[in-house]
Amino acid sequence: MAIPYITGLAALCIPHKGRIKPFWHSLRAPDTTWTVAGRNSPDTSWFFGERELVDVSEYFAQVDIKTDLVQCASYERAVFDLLYCHIEQNNRMVPNVQSSDIDDVVDFERIVAWILEWERSSQLKQGETMRGWLKSEDPWVEIQR
Repeated sequence: MAIPYITGLAALCIPHKGRIKPFWHSLRAPDTTWTVAGRNSPDTSWFFGERELVDVSEYFAQVDIKTDLVQCASYERAVFDLLYCHIEQNNRMVPNVQSSDIDDVVDFERIVAWILEWERSSQLKQGETMRGWLKSEDPWVEIQR
């Protein structure tokens, strides 16, 4: 069984050692409201394994957040997970964040490489739309139907 990890917008709100946090909001407790892979969000561990997971237990201890969750998606994996969940699985727009909000801190080239890899292996149908979101100034990228 895969390790539950914080992903999506929640992951973008958690500082990672040596990196600037992409999303300006603070992470709120309790963990029942966070986006957690395998609970209320798709788990992409079948592709990534444990790669791109960051131990955030030190940060949680500093800000006195009590939780059993200690793994968080890297900012790039969190964005990929957002795109995968909203565009690929639900055929919807990504809510509450635009690419231009985070493109100065998140490495979109890595995400594009993952999307292309998944497309080549026929695991994505909406790869073009996912890539379009990453390069779009317009958050309402047209979803292919």
